[in-house]
Amino acid sequence: MKEYKASYHIRGELTSHDTKNYICPNCGSSMRERFMLTFLTDYMNILKPGMRLLHFSPEQMVSDFLKRQQSIEYVTCDIDPSKYPGAIKVDITNIQFADESFDAVVCSHVLEHIEDDRRAMRELHRILKVNGWALIIVPIYGERTFEDPELDFNGRKRMYGIGDHMRMNGLDFALKLSDAGLSVNIHTIDDVPGAYVDRSAKSPHLEADKYLFFCKQ
Repeated sequence: MKEYKASYHIRGELTSHDTKNYICPNCGSSMRERFMLTFLTDYMNILKPGMRLLHFSPEQMVSDFLKRQQSIEYVTCDIDPSKYPGAIKVDITNIQFADESFDAVVCSHVLEHIEDDRRAMRELHRILKVNGWALIIVPIYGERTFEDPELDFNGRKRMYGIGDHMRMNGLDFALKLSDAGLSVNIHTIDDVPGAYVDRSAKSPHLEADKYLFFCKQ
């Protein structure tokens, strides 16, 4: 495995996010992608024949796997579909699909980029069928979300690490999902077994990426 090397300003302080054994040297997948796929297949086994699944900003490793599952209807999307061959244009805050259109949604590292993330969550709830599920991931920094709507792009980069991020989510992110009508269970790399992560590695980056929110309609 290859080391992830990067530094970001977090709340005004430059912080190393270097993480050993994070990136696969063969397929280029991140730990987060391998975590998602392990959760979907080995841990929960929730990919069922005949299901219709919507994947936002599809990560290549996960998307390549899902495309091979001929028993499911797999739809990829993004606000800028030109970045993902075969994807369709979807605004997550105003999804064009009818109520209860999908059995499942995969949405990783999208909602932290959305100004009105509560509206996006309500849209995800709306398009899910009864008993449908959503796998949602955002980077998590601590217990409580830190957000300052007065910050511009450079200010957000200085405080959140990335200028396109609208906030630094905390574990209270789950309360927003609940407010949108979703039932939420939080899973982490600590309770999902597998060889997808070097469990001896320690870094702010790994800590931020260790959470997965599994939501039911």
